[in-house]
Amino acid sequence: MKKPFTLAIRSTFLVALVVGMTSSHATLYTGSLYYTTYNGGQNVWSIGFGYDTVTNAYSLNNNTNIASTNGADGIIFGSNGNLLVGGQGSGNVYEVNKNTGSVVNTQNTGAPSFHLTLDPNGNKVYTSDFGGRLNTVAVPVGTGSTSTTITGGDSGVTQIAFGLNGAVFYVNGSPNGGGNLGTIDLSTGVTTRLYSSVLPAHGLIFDPFTNLITMFGAGRTGTMSALDGSGLTTSDTSFICDFDQGALNGSGIALVAGCGSLTLIDYTQSHDITHPDWFGSIFVNSFIDDVAPLIGAGSECGNNCGTVPEPGTIVLIGLGFLGFATSRRRKA
Repeated sequence: MKKPFTLAIRSTFLVALVVGMTSSHATLYTGSLYYTTYNGGQNVWSIGFGYDTVTNAYSLNNNTNIASTNGADGIIFGSNGNLLVGGQGSGNVYEVNKNTGSVVNTQNTGAPSFHLTLDPNGNKVYTSDFGGRLNTVAVPVGTGSTSTTITGGDSGVTQIAFGLNGAVFYVNGSPNGGGNLGTIDLSTGVTTRLYSSVLPAHGLIFDPFTNLITMFGAGRTGTMSALDGSGLTTSDTSFICDFDQGALNGSGIALVAGCGSLTLIDYTQSHDITHPDWFGSIFVNSFIDDVAPLIGAGSECGNNCGTVPEPGTIVLIGLGFLGFATSRRRKA
């Protein structure tokens, strides 16, 4: 289970940056993001987002509860279009119909289930406890689960991510940052540690925009080569008090969950999420946990999707957001 704790954060209410009724040539990114909360009850949600790269106007809308599961942490889409949710201490992975909110299938893994990663072929889901064994859930969910003991440089993993040319990476560490990074042989469970105690190492994902493995944790971001893990780069300072997992749209926009907010990071010009062009946060839910991918395996449109920027001349009244007061937790 996860235990909440309170951080005393200076309350600075939302600063409005009104663009007004003027036209400008801009790229507007819009879409739906799916996320979980860790406080029980209504814990699987969707929310709409919009972002203008010229004005940095950033908005969220239609925050909607989808389902309630017995624990919720990692969230991805399965290859059949249903949501898959890691059930925390329940040890279950739930398959949820996003339209009806019903739990259509459940698979118990025999261990706590947090972050989820979909195999690029769509027929396996990988999950683990923090620093635990790697559990592989067969797809369709409910048709079985196997466990792999982890050995080598690390004896447990938190999450894996698929890179380029068959490379598979792992993170192993405490909740919300400070983990070890390396490569893993999925057939044997043998890990090769590349880096130790990397502050932003918690959430892990491949970014098709930069072709880098990207990480989130401790309010920071980091990247490394998706071929061999070389060239680790981390952000100099924190964007916010905490990060868990982030979703990337494949065009230089990230939406990262942490500290009761979604932080939007724009690196469309810099091509470097550790040194972005702009970022800002907006309060969503005091208990927001993980977010589902926006592109690639585990996203709503799977491996066939791309981003859907809408370039052109637009009229936009927007709100830019800075600061908030909230509470945050650690996972236990």
